[in-house]
Amino acid sequence: MFQRFPLMLCSALVAGLPQLVLAQSQDSADEIIAAGFSALQTIDRAQSDPSQMESLWTGTSAFVKTKMSKDEFISGIRQARARYGAISLRTWAGVIRIRHGANSDLPEGLYANADFSTRLPSGSVIFEKVTFRFEPNGWQMIGYVPRENQ
Repeated sequence: MFQRFPLMLCSALVAGLPQLVLAQSQDSADEIIAAGFSALQTIDRAQSDPSQMESLWTGTSAFVKTKMSKDEFISGIRQARARYGAISLRTWAGVIRIRHGANSDLPEGLYANADFSTRLPSGSVIFEKVTFRFEPNGWQMIGYVPRENQ
């Protein structure tokens, strides 16, 4: 029960906020968090098995594939993640949804950032952000950024 408490608290907080974005029911915070964990686990496995990145590319938003090659995408994620090494513990820290309109540099649509707090074996903490775009087949990854400061 205590493990689900943060999810319930987050749901209660989000429900109380003004509706800035009208979204379909299947784009819940739980789905975004699960998609983020899945992407991060794939990135983790790819550190020792580079073939794992293939599935990450396959699940990437179509518009990203028009902006960069598969090799650029995979190389960028690998380089960003490689500097931190092994992971001891990862927990989600937050979800933000954003609607980009026609006047944006990004294609019009609903986007989400899933943010994670990640502890390394050394005891230091980094933060990982996985960004998604909501498409007809669900949340599709568009980016990954690890950073040392929140």
